[in-house]
Amino acid sequence: MQAKACHCDLQPVVCSRHHAFLPISRLRLQQSVRHPNRAVDNHRKRACTSTQCRSAQPGLDAGASSSGPRQQANTRGPIAADGRDVYWPQSFKEITEDAVKAVLAAIEKGHRRMEVEFPPLPTSDSTMRTSDDYIDSNVRLALSAAGMINSRNGKRVHLLVPDRAEYVRSYKMFKPSLDLSDGDLTMGYLNEGRKGFMGGLSKIFGNSDNAVASPGEAAAKADMYICVNASTVELPDIERYVAEYVGDKPIVLWNLELDTLRADLGLLGFPKKDLQYRFLSTFLPAFYIRQREYSKSVAVAPYIMNYAGALFREFPAPWQVMLRQDNGRYVCVAEDKQRYPLGVVKQTLMQAMGLDTDKKGSALAFFRTGYKTTTWWEDGAQLEKSDKWRS
Repeated sequence: MQAKACHCDLQPVVCSRHHAFLPISRLRLQQSVRHPNRAVDNHRKRACTSTQCRSAQPGLDAGASSSGPRQQANTRGPIAADGRDVYWPQSFKEITEDAVKAVLAAIEKGHRRMEVEFPPLPTSDSTMRTSDDYIDSNVRLALSAAGMINSRNGKRVHLLVPDRAEYVRSYKMFKPSLDLSDGDLTMGYLNEGRKGFMGGLSKIFGNSDNAVASPGEAAAKADMYICVNASTVELPDIERYVAEYVGDKPIVLWNLELDTLRADLGLLGFPKKDLQYRFLSTFLPAFYIRQREYSKSVAVAPYIMNYAGALFREFPAPWQVMLRQDNGRYVCVAEDKQRYPLGVVKQTLMQAMGLDTDKKGSALAFFRTGYKTTTWWEDGAQLEKSDKWRS
C-alpha cells in the first residue's frame, strides 16, 4: 500500500475505502487524549470526503432512533462488498445473523471450510473460555445459527462438541430446541462412531445415558457441520472428522479462538505446528471479530492513554481495522484484502488515535514494539497448504 504524495505539512492517515494514505491536518496529542471520539471522527471526515468514502456521523449514541443515522451506518441488509464504515451491533442475535449471512455468502462462492469468531459473552476475558457460561453460550449461539441456516436454505445442520461427556450435558440442556427442529438440527461429538481404543473410552467415560440419542445416523444425514468448544488437543480430532465424515460438505469452526489455539501448537503435549500449515490454513474466516485493548504512556495528562479496537471481517468484504469509540461503535480506520497481522492492527489503531509519535527507527520505538512483531503462523506463508485463512 503506497502513500500518496503530500504537498503540505500534513499527517497521513489510512483511508478505509481508497486503500491509500491521505493527508489531514495534524491533530494535537492533547486533543486525542481528551477527546478521542472527536479526533477519530475528524480524521475520517477530513481524510476523504468523496461519496465512496463516507465516514460515520459523530455524536451518535446507543439510544439513537432505529430510523436515524445508526441504521444507515450498520444496516442489516446484504453484506457490502467494500465493508462497513461502522459496526455497532445491539445484541448477540444481530451478530449471529451477520455471521450466518457471511457463512452463506461464502458457501455460495464455493467455500467449504469456514471460521466464525466473535466474543460469545459480553467480555473479552480469555479466562472465561473454560467456564460453563462460555461453553453453554457458544452452543446456544451455534444452535441459533444452525436454525437460521436451515430456515434459509433447508440444510440439515449437525452441531459437534468435543467429546461424549460434553455431548450428554449439552444434549439434555438443549433437547427441547433439537426436538422442535424435527431432525433438521442435530448434535454429536468428534469421536462419534469411532472404532478402537479412543472410541471405547469415549463411550465408557462419556456416560451411556439411555435418554441421550445416538448421533451417528444424524451425522451421516447432515448437509453441514458446526464445531464448537474444541481445545488445542482436539484439533487433530477435527481434522480426522473432516477427512472421515465431512468430505466436501461445509463445516464451520465456531468461536474456537483459533489464534489462541495456534499459539499452543508445537509446545510439549500439544499437536505439532504442521497442523496449522496443512489443515487450519484451509479455513476461510467468513465472519471475524477479534477485540484488542492497548495503552500508551504520553507526556501530557492523563499520561496513560487507553485505546481499543478490533480486527473485523465479514465475507465477502475485506479485512478491516475498527477503532472502538466510547459509545461502543466500531469505526473503520483501515481495510485490506489480506488479513492484518496483529502488530499492524495495533500500529494502525495508534495512528488513527494520533498516538504514533515515536520517531521511526528510534530506540523508544524499538522498545515499544520489540524485535519481532509477528507470530510464527503469520510468518509461515511459504509452508501453508492454502492461504485461505489470510484472504
